[in-house]
Amino acid sequence: MQLSEIKLAISQQTKHPTIISYADSNHYLLGVEDLRGNFYSVRNKAGKQLSLHSIKQAEVLLKQQGIHYAMIEIQTAYDEMIGNSSASHYHYRVKF
Repeated sequence: MQLSEIKLAISQQTKHPTIISYADSNHYLLGVEDLRGNFYSVRNKAGKQLSLHSIKQAEVLLKQQGIHYAMIEIQTAYDEMIGNSSASHYHYRVKF
């Protein structure tokens, strides 16, 4: 999915703009998530997954597309180590 397609995906389907943060990492993923928890990442024109350096950078890209909120998902190595499912990750909604 290209960055320009996020607004269309949100308006036509029940998807939410989502920023995934991995604790202790300076890489953030931007995309949309559907009601089933499936994540569709934003890719550049060459088809490579977009990796951002901050949540603020992701917010700026979303604002440029006319989107003023995102779901933030924080995943930790501890969750992976003890086998927590994605439902156990910390989620919150932010407006900007």
